[in-house]
This record gives sequence, structure tokens and C-alpha cells, in this order.
Amino acid sequence: MPPQTEKMMLRLGKFYEGLCKIPMIGETLARSFARSMARFAFYTPGSGVKRQDSILGVKKYLLETGKKMNFPFEIIPESVRPDSFEFFVGYCPYGFKHPDQEKPCDAAMDMDRKLFKLIGSELVIKESVVKGAPKCRILMKWGGGIKSKGSF
Repeated sequence: MPPQTEKMMLRLGKFYEGLCKIPMIGETLARSFARSMARFAFYTPGSGVKRQDSILGVKKYLLETGKKMNFPFEIIPESVRPDSFEFFVGYCPYGFKHPDQEKPCDAAMDMDRKLFKLIGSELVIKESVVKGAPKCRILMKWGGGIKSKGSF
């Protein structure tokens, strides 16, 4: 990941942690912020983020985005199906590693869940580092997306 992007992502991780510590409303604020970031990326003209027409399009988008950010996603070959695939994420760009970071980690992942829903799929976290796994394992399923670009 480029150094400036890496620093920004780590700061964002600290931001999510800080939000989640606010009594009663923190986690909701963090999740709302994450989902708003996804909407911003999807609905901003010229962003290059668009609805895909198949799970293959989603996979291509994931791999291209990972390559641009120098963030390798490892597709699990035996998991590839006509309507889904799984992949590993080797490390957390937000810096989440510990069980006490579970809420901010999950809140931050709402950005990815929302973004991939908008482009046509559903992202499901099967295993995560903050819950003790060596790597995060993600399932991507086709068909969890919106039917058309609606309002912001």
C-alpha cells in the first residue's frame, strides 16, 4: 500500500476505535460513517465504482482495486463457485489485530459490505484476525446488491 494511503488507513482505524468508545451511540456513528463512505465512492461521478453484472465482475473489481492499492487479496481457488468465491486478507489496513478491536473492525467493514452490496454482491466475514484467525476470510456472494442506482 502506498505510504500516504497506509497512514490514512491507520488513522481511519484509530478514528473508528475512538467513535466506538462513545457511550451509547459510538458504534452506530462508526457504522453510519463507514456506510456513507461507501455511498460516496459509489455515487461520485468519475469514481470508477459501478454496479457489476456478475460475480466475475465483482472478483475483477476486487483484484484490480487491491492491485492499485498494493493490497493483495488471496482468492481461495477451491472456494470459487458460479455465484460466489472466498478470499483471504493477509493483514488489516486499519491496524486491527486484537479482540478489543472487534467492534471498530466490524464497523469499518460496513464500508466494504455496503460498497459490495451497491456493486451487486454480498460480503460476509467468515473469519477475522480480531477473533483469533491468522487471516481474515471473506465470502463474496452474487445477488446481494441493489437493482438500480437509487437516491444517495
